Amino acid sequence: MMLCSPMRLAALSLASASSSAWADAASPEPYILTATTVDTETSAATTPAMDVTAPETVTPAPASPYRFSTFKRDISSVALEAGAITAIVAVPRIYRRAKGSDGFSFNSEGWFGKDTFDLGMDKMLHAWKAYVITDVIQSAIERRTGDRRSAAITAGLFGAGLMTLAEVNDGFSETTGFAYEDGIVHFIGAGFSVARNIVPGMREKVDFRLEIKPKFDGSLSDTRGRLTNSRYLLAVQLNGFKRFERSPLRFVELQTGYFARGFSARERALGAPLRRKLFVGVGFNVQALFARTPKSKIERWAKGAFDYIQPPYIATR
Repeated sequence: MMLCSPMRLAALSLASASSSAWADAASPEPYILTATTVDTETSAATTPAMDVTAPETVTPAPASPYRFSTFKRDISSVALEAGAITAIVAVPRIYRRAKGSDGFSFNSEGWFGKDTFDLGMDKMLHAWKAYVITDVIQSAIERRTGDRRSAAITAGLFGAGLMTLAEVNDGFSETTGFAYEDGIVHFIGAGFSVARNIVPGMREKVDFRLEIKPKFDGSLSDTRGRLTNSRYLLAVQLNGFKRFERSPLRFVELQTGYFARGFSARERALGAPLRRKLFVGVGFNVQALFARTPKSKIERWAKGAFDYIQPPYIATR
């Protein structure tokens, strides 16, 4: 039956006899059933019809295109942070270059082979530096602009660009030279940060960290000594997954990474063999001790530091 067609509803009413007939018990009037019709055409016209159409699907507005003006806006919002990081990266290289240069030179350092300077640990360090620079700048831009996607892209361009310029400067140094391998891993490290901040949920789940075990024998005083005491790892935090947010397993994280040993001057003097090792392990998630969204700056900085630094002695590998 269509809502818009006229309907006639029959209503039966019971009419009683007149009061005088009720008084005369001997000759009571019979009950008379009369059919009364109600015209609902008018009421149907005045009653709003039920809207049975499916609700419209709301399509989110497309993200605004990324332009050079976006880059300028984002970088301007973190001018102090970007300037400080640039100074930290540039000053030591400018000092090395001032000590002497015979012009630009290339120096292929290799990757992870046993014939390389440090079995690939320097490549891991370069990737980690680019990742940290990109991630820190991204967080600062996002807090000021509220746009995570553009902040990630701008930070990626800044991080990879800054480290590439630093590598070009190394090409004029007598002690280093330009290594294309370093240039490649700079983009890998920065790209990982961009992906981590653009892919939904990835930032809460995966970290790229450096672990250095403390030593008090002077072995950390030179670059090779620091590298040979380092580990680089990816940590997957279970508290980044909804099913573990309130579970005791939120304090657990899964780790995989790389380290190498035996290439420092001290180790070579002791006759230590060259070792390269990939590892997997289970660790304690320190970040789960903090609030999911820290309210104070100190707590935010403390929690954020564990995105990049792995405390030693709290993992089984």
